[in-house]
Amino acid sequence: MRSAEQLLADSFNARGRAWERWGPLDGDVLSHLVNPFFMGGPRWPGLREAFRVARRSDAVLVASDGLSDPFDPDEGPADVNGLGLECFAVSDSALEHLPGTWLFNMVWQVSQFAASRGDLASLLEELGLLTTELQGVEIPEEYHGRFVTSEGRVGVILGMVEDPVPSVIAGPLSPIRLVSVKLLTVDELAFAIDSGDQGRRELSRRFLAPVLASSLSRRSVLEAA
Repeated sequence: MRSAEQLLADSFNARGRAWERWGPLDGDVLSHLVNPFFMGGPRWPGLREAFRVARRSDAVLVASDGLSDPFDPDEGPADVNGLGLECFAVSDSALEHLPGTWLFNMVWQVSQFAASRGDLASLLEELGLLTTELQGVEIPEEYHGRFVTSEGRVGVILGMVEDPVPSVIAGPLSPIRLVSVKLLTVDELAFAIDSGDQGRRELSRRFLAPVLASSLSRRSVLEAA
C-alpha cells in the first residue's frame, strides 16, 4: 500500500504531466502566506491550497493544485483523489506577475467555489457545461463595461475542452477532472442565464480557437452572430 506521502506525490506529478502537455511549468507553485481556511474559507481536501503556472511565449495557464489531493484522515473518503477536479484558466497574452491579476482571481474564485460545494465534478459530469458569477475578479477599469455586471460580478463558463489539455486524467486513487474557466462578456453571461443548457452549448460552439483562452480584448460571440 502506498503511503500518504507517495499518494500526494503521485497526484502532484499526474497533474503536472497534464499541464506540461500545454506548456512548460514554472518550477515553483504559488501559495498563500496564511491558508485561507484559517480565515474562514472552505477546506481543501488535504488542507493544501496551491496553484501552478505553465507558460508559452504568448499565453499563460494558471491551475489550482490541491483540490484533488487525497483527503486528510477523517476528513473524507480514503479511496478517492479529494474532490476529483482541478480548475484552470488560460490567458491570450503572456502575463508575468500573476497574483492579483484577473486571470489568477478567476481560478482562485472558482477553486474556492468548488471547495465549498464539494460536488462540482459530478455536476459537470451530469451537465457538461456550467456558468457562474464571481465576485472579486479585478478586471481593469477600462474593460468593466464589457465584462463586469451592474452588480459587480464577472461571468465564467466552466467545463469546455480543447487539446492539448485532457478533460480527465488518471489519479492514483480516482479520476481527476480538469475544469476550464473562461471569461464571458456581460451579454454572453445573460444569454447563458436566459437560455440555460442550450445557451451554454451555443456559446461553446461559437468560440473561436483557442477556445479556452480568456481575453479582455475579444468581441462577444453574440455580436458576431
